[in-house]
Amino acid sequence: MTFSVIIPCYNQSHFLGDSLGSLMSQSYSNWEAIIINDGSTDNTDEIANAWVSRDSRIKLFSHPANLGLANARNTGINLAKGEFIAFLDCDDKFSPLHLGLFYSELKNGFDIVFSSYSYFSKNDTILHTVKIDKNIGFDKILSGNIVPPVAVIFRRSTLSLTGLLDVSLASTGTEDWDLWIRFYKIGAKLGVVEHLTAFYRISLDSMSRQFITMYDALKTVSLRAYNNDSRILTDYRYNQDDKKLSNESIKRSLMMCLGVGIVQEKYDLAFDLFINETELFGFSYKETDFRFMCSYLNFRYNTTSKDIEWVFGVLRPRFKKFLIELNLEGLNKKDALNEIFSVHNKLRIKQKWGFLSPLINRITWT
Repeated sequence: MTFSVIIPCYNQSHFLGDSLGSLMSQSYSNWEAIIINDGSTDNTDEIANAWVSRDSRIKLFSHPANLGLANARNTGINLAKGEFIAFLDCDDKFSPLHLGLFYSELKNGFDIVFSSYSYFSKNDTILHTVKIDKNIGFDKILSGNIVPPVAVIFRRSTLSLTGLLDVSLASTGTEDWDLWIRFYKIGAKLGVVEHLTAFYRISLDSMSRQFITMYDALKTVSLRAYNNDSRILTDYRYNQDDKKLSNESIKRSLMMCLGVGIVQEKYDLAFDLFINETELFGFSYKETDFRFMCSYLNFRYNTTSKDIEWVFGVLRPRFKKFLIELNLEGLNKKDALNEIFSVHNKLRIKQKWGFLSPLINRITWT
């Protein structure tokens, strides 16, 4: 067996058919699919069993209760028989060439391979495409989670060196990034499929996350990245304390999570988190740092005309209120606010002025 495709599903049975359909359409056919029903209360078992009866390569395992995404993926890994592990969350999709293109890279001796990918909406509209450069290195991965699980495949045997996904990071969306960093720490060989082969669905769930818990997890992963990781028991050249620790990734994570908190109107909690972490790490700020408050964790890809109306009518006043209350010495509040909404301002100009928008944007931002 070449590929084991792990498909966690929790109360999203309505997406499962699309996900499995994208797997069935693969040009490369030597795979098994392991659906993990993670304690769903909807009809996930019913729909999954229909696919199991349809194709012997598809298997179903059900958790009696919801244990979280990391646990579900680990269960799938433990059941897997394939040489390589792929993650396909039940609301994501592969292009028909996904497994074939990855195999072409993996057979050259790579331990882990990334591909370019697109964010898409619940109605299958492509919102944004991320191009992964052929020359990307693990230094880029250390700086932040640049690739979702659907756009990654890795060698199963390597997990004996890295360990499985960290279940203590469950429900924070950081457990995959944490694993990619451990691949770096053991000296894994990284490959890239430059073609767009994976599709990652944007969910509104991230806007309802506990932003402080999410920040703590991101900070934990960042600090581990530059220090000896005790979970890796064998000595490796890259698994050691690094005196060149940069706090930029932590500051960026802070801004991203603060953005979620402000969208939720949790101003007091966001204010306290900002003050505490600024004092702890000695952060200094420039206006461009605030751009990260608009990220994939909240409203970065809310880009329809209706979305943009909501962004400027509802969200912009919330961020303006936060910046006024923060009253950070030396910070130009207007410029910081413009940084937060720079992407959406350009989109608004484009929608209003069409082909003249590049000229207007150049005038506006120079």
